[in-house]
Amino acid sequence: MQGFPRALKECLPLDRVLLYSGPPCPLGASKGDSILRHLLLLSFLILGLWPFSSFAAPDANTQEEKLVKIRLLPERATVKGGETLWVGIEQSIAPHWHTYWRNPGDSGTPPRIVWTLPEGFEIEEILWPVPEKLPYEPLLNYGYAGNAVFLQKLRVPEALPEGPLTFSAETEILVCKEECIPEYGQYTFTLNDSQPSGTDSGAYLKAALEKIPLSVSWPASFTEKNGRFVLKITHDPQKFLCDETAGDIAFFPVEWGLVDNTGVPQTNFSDGQMILHQKRGDRPLEEVETLNGVIVCQSGDGTRQGFAFVAEKSAVLAASFPHILRTTDGERTDNIWVALIFALLGGLVLNLMPCVFPVLSIKALSLVKIAEKHPETARMHGLSYSAGVVLSFVLIAAVLIILKAGGAQIGWGFHLQNPYITGGLAILLLLIGLNFSGVFALRTSFGNIGGTLARREGLSGSFFTGVLAALVATPCTAPFMAGAVAYALLQPAYIAFIVFAALGVGLALPYLLLSFIPALQRLLPKPGRWMETFRHILAVPMFLAAIWLFWVFSQQVMPRPHPAEIMSLGSAYSEAALAEALEGDDPVFVEMTAAWCITCKVNHAIAIDVPSTRALFSEMKVVYLVGDWTNEDPAITKFLSDSGRNGVPLYIFYGVRNPATGERPAAVILPQILTPHIVERFIQGEIL
Repeated sequence: MQGFPRALKECLPLDRVLLYSGPPCPLGASKGDSILRHLLLLSFLILGLWPFSSFAAPDANTQEEKLVKIRLLPERATVKGGETLWVGIEQSIAPHWHTYWRNPGDSGTPPRIVWTLPEGFEIEEILWPVPEKLPYEPLLNYGYAGNAVFLQKLRVPEALPEGPLTFSAETEILVCKEECIPEYGQYTFTLNDSQPSGTDSGAYLKAALEKIPLSVSWPASFTEKNGRFVLKITHDPQKFLCDETAGDIAFFPVEWGLVDNTGVPQTNFSDGQMILHQKRGDRPLEEVETLNGVIVCQSGDGTRQGFAFVAEKSAVLAASFPHILRTTDGERTDNIWVALIFALLGGLVLNLMPCVFPVLSIKALSLVKIAEKHPETARMHGLSYSAGVVLSFVLIAAVLIILKAGGAQIGWGFHLQNPYITGGLAILLLLIGLNFSGVFALRTSFGNIGGTLARREGLSGSFFTGVLAALVATPCTAPFMAGAVAYALLQPAYIAFIVFAALGVGLALPYLLLSFIPALQRLLPKPGRWMETFRHILAVPMFLAAIWLFWVFSQQVMPRPHPAEIMSLGSAYSEAALAEALEGDDPVFVEMTAAWCITCKVNHAIAIDVPSTRALFSEMKVVYLVGDWTNEDPAITKFLSDSGRNGVPLYIFYGVRNPATGERPAAVILPQILTPHIVERFIQGEIL
């Protein structure tokens, strides 16, 4: 029997078998001929149970009777304190039998070696020689036949005891042909013996070291395409022996189940890259974040060279991990000074948003009445307003940090996903609009307008007006702001507070400058009856904002299948939908939006849901997916986070697959303020 299939062997109560780490029992294979394969393996198990009766106790066979003869080979016979030396564990395997690699393939189990060392000695992990592919229809295993030498580095302590030093190793090795037999043994060697036995093994282990895969740090990634595993390695042509002339190229993954081991890999080379395709295995790629593997090349003279590498999950593997490789809005940063500048600029732009601008305008015009007669009071109001804005943003940062530390998947604007907050904010904006229009006078808190600013109690009103400005700004994400917020939420708490405070300073800065600089105050018009008319005009955007938030509230509390954007242009976003789209060859456009996001709605109305963009999407066969973040959605929050963002809007474009390499170009993030021309240039490949 060829060894236990992984799902079966891991269920067996065999206390002497080293169980290789793998999936829980039973294995849910469903691809290709996996059902037939498991039935055959079950038959092999039933027919071959008798050889495993010896698993219950150590093998008592002598070394001469074993199918695998073991030797422990120290590099030299004597050592000094602080040195290191190689120790080889040599397997001499009987003809037609084989043992297993660290990933045994479709069946089997790797060798186990347990050392007993003198005090102070340490031994490193096993270095595995380049394995072979061992076919046994319908299986294929990874392992060794003939002779194999495993290497471990022994570290000697500085202080050595006098006299000989004895080292012991217990081994458990599964050796297979048509049946599998576990063999156990205990072996020793001695260092610093006054009468050393045996010969120096240094030259022999040096030759064995040549059969260990060369460890390389080349960029590598893996993904899945049309049911095939795809591995991409950017290699050093001076060191990498694999190319189009190589007689045989083999791939040995350390992680189990990612490829169909019986599949034949296909490779192509272009611009210093090797791209390998192999039929997929049964294990979901979502379970593996980092892949360790070995690529083995065989030249015409039979020389085999292995290269050990580490590969990361590809950017377009699936929607659950869409790491965006390129941005064009200039907002991705890992520098705190750049983040602070972005935050300051983003806060400044927020002043132009439709909810914030009326509040700022009324505050600015109120300075007209007091600046000339009470300049000191004007400055105090500027500071009070700024304090309200900045402290509000710091409080928002604190809430975000606490909730994220508790495991919540949240981002900028998260509070507007709560219909109670949305409804409350709508009522507040309605009251402010009524106040602006003269229906009633509100002389405290947010309504500190006109003559009350000159009085002491007006300072608290300026403070709470700053709080209001920060609150009504949160449905918006201004240019420069998204990158700063995303950076802040990945940093320690004190840095996040500094970045959010800078965002608040940007929002408060226009009014603060007006309150402190007389030259700017002189640019404002003189007081008069026009101010009352202007207040009434400013009530209009407040009423419109209130109506909009009441509409958002209705969208949150009443079930709806999809937002209007999906019904008019594309399909609803999901991880599976994006993964399916990326497996195809057509370009993919992803829009992340929310009903409470003003910027999102404006962008969609003027740049996406217009005849020119509709025609372009149809002509270029663009797959259009829309994610609706109006209510909390952990999948969309994770997509935003993985894309380096913590709020909406977010627009990502995946270009057409290269027909020569089969690869897509790096996905790109579009600017947060869109026009039809910007969208057109991205779709047509003229990236800004």
